[in-house]
Amino acid sequence: MSVKNLLVIAAVSMAMMACSSDDDSNGVMSSGNILFSTTVTNPSGDNGVGYLQAVSSLEGGVNYTNAKAIPLGFGSYPCVCKSGNIYVFPDYMGGTELKLRRFVLNENSQLELKGSMPIPANSSAAIVVEASAEKAYVCCQSLNMIIVFNPQTMTEISRIDVSSFSNKGVSAYPGALYIRDGILYVALEQFNAQWMPIENSLEMALYNVSNDQLIKKIRNTSLGLCSPTRPVDPKSIFEDENGDLYINCVGSFGYQPTLHSGIVRIKKGETEFDESYCMNLSELKVSGLSCDYLDVLMMCRYVGGGKMYAYGYATKLEPDNQNVYTAHIGVGVLVDIYNKTIKVIEGLPLSNGHGVAMGRYKNKMVYGSANAEYNGFSTVDLTTGKVENKVATVEGFPSFFYSFE
Repeated sequence: MSVKNLLVIAAVSMAMMACSSDDDSNGVMSSGNILFSTTVTNPSGDNGVGYLQAVSSLEGGVNYTNAKAIPLGFGSYPCVCKSGNIYVFPDYMGGTELKLRRFVLNENSQLELKGSMPIPANSSAAIVVEASAEKAYVCCQSLNMIIVFNPQTMTEISRIDVSSFSNKGVSAYPGALYIRDGILYVALEQFNAQWMPIENSLEMALYNVSNDQLIKKIRNTSLGLCSPTRPVDPKSIFEDENGDLYINCVGSFGYQPTLHSGIVRIKKGETEFDESYCMNLSELKVSGLSCDYLDVLMMCRYVGGGKMYAYGYATKLEPDNQNVYTAHIGVGVLVDIYNKTIKVIEGLPLSNGHGVAMGRYKNKMVYGSANAEYNGFSTVDLTTGKVENKVATVEGFPSFFYSFE
């Protein structure tokens, strides 16, 4: 199984289906301040289609179908910005509808299309960060490019080419983006033709947001990790209350035991990796985990006080099932990034590779789950730690969650 297949289960696919046209959003839709998407697959899990919808409740065991949802490309995660803009991407590997679409929740709490912008073919577009109401960045990963655009008019302004940062035998492959103190941080994955890193190195390109000029490229080999950020998860780089940046590094997804995943930091006021801080998953036993170690953190959500909720994946949790799409190898964990500890959240069911939705809802962390008994959502109370399972069920595998409440 190649690392590309692991990217598939993390919302990337080699066999995609086309996105809907803009007109597909004109039908009757559900409404509410909660967004989620599901993925409906074939039996082997390697192909299918996605759906996005807005709903009003996540309690009482409600069941949601996709009858009033907006179709998405298979493996496509929406991206919600602080402005309230909701960006929907074309198929990660292509398709026929090559557009970045911007939605908002209108006065009726329904998804309303506000505009679309053409995206180059085979761009693997994922992740948007907004610098202002008139300027944003979208990452076109397979083209080693970032498009600067105006969110209001959905028109392209310029392009940033990061291909010159590619090392020998690999492609720079820009991952997640983050803006701090007027600087755009661009993770550089450095994957080879098999979508694998070849060394334990961490690299990022830093740009001045005011003029998009390169400030510098940073590189670190002493921390022993690689592949900074999960390329389709905007929350895999985040800022804590101190203004420090933390970066979830996916390594080799556990395929190469010498190429490591974990968490690193860039401190407030600094622009280099902090050599005094590292959480190496290959060296960190997980409390309550039957196989001791995780291969990778596929999804993470920071809530404050050093606490980060995550979905960890370990193939040893279901060693007899080699299909990473269907194997139940995802486990909910609580990470203490300050004290460098990880523990399993007892009571949450294991999930397959498509059921990776995560997000905060009021004072709860929501986990999407595609488990042996149902497809739906579980919650963890952020104060008491109480787990509630099957709070809602869905049609397909829950792959994305966001709440405006």
